[in-house]
Amino acid sequence: MKKMSKAAVFGLILLPLSVFAFSSKFLPGYDIQTRCDKILHKTAFDICYSCKWKTPRMVVYRIDGKLADGVNLSRKHLYFRPDYRLPAKCRSYPKDYSRTGFDRGHLAPNAAFDYSKRVQKETFLMSNIAPQKPRLNRRLWAKIERFARFQARKYETVSVITGVCGSQGYIRNGVNVPRYWFKIIFRPRKTPVCFLAPNTNKGMSRAKAKEFLSSMNEIERECGFSFFRND
Repeated sequence: MKKMSKAAVFGLILLPLSVFAFSSKFLPGYDIQTRCDKILHKTAFDICYSCKWKTPRMVVYRIDGKLADGVNLSRKHLYFRPDYRLPAKCRSYPKDYSRTGFDRGHLAPNAAFDYSKRVQKETFLMSNIAPQKPRLNRRLWAKIERFARFQARKYETVSVITGVCGSQGYIRNGVNVPRYWFKIIFRPRKTPVCFLAPNTNKGMSRAKAKEFLSSMNEIERECGFSFFRND
């Protein structure tokens, strides 16, 4: 039998560790089979982070309907900051986005947590940010985020996954520009509401959220991960 090299053996040892189930206390009942280089547990959301992309792959959080749109603390003195819980080689920085034509897009949105200054500050960490085209960010995605808060008020609480996938190149510092943004809203005893949107300005000024309704199956196929019930 041919002996394997040390490098090959080492690779086999590492391979199972590179893909695993990402689970979050904010989404009980599900495991997500995806590739996370780092998992960051913040006060009100969990991040599956890609060092290769220097962005999150997805963020899981819960919106409390009693708190959403209740206090509306100002974001005036909030600033984007590097997340020093990440190794230096994995970090992105606010300046990476300057004059690139992309917004610093939040995955866990500030507006869902503007009742807590501490959580607001965490949403402005670069570990929660990915490049997002301005018209998508400020028009369509803002509508989808308002819809998520509406669902939280209607059902008292909802769990949400916001994520990105694919690549259409890079901005400074090797930060990946995602091809798609997605959001999955888990409502009690109801089918999840899913949205999948291309990361583009085209058509986004007047786009309606319902035009980008999707399904968990479609998002799994497009983004290359799988959901599993664990209850």
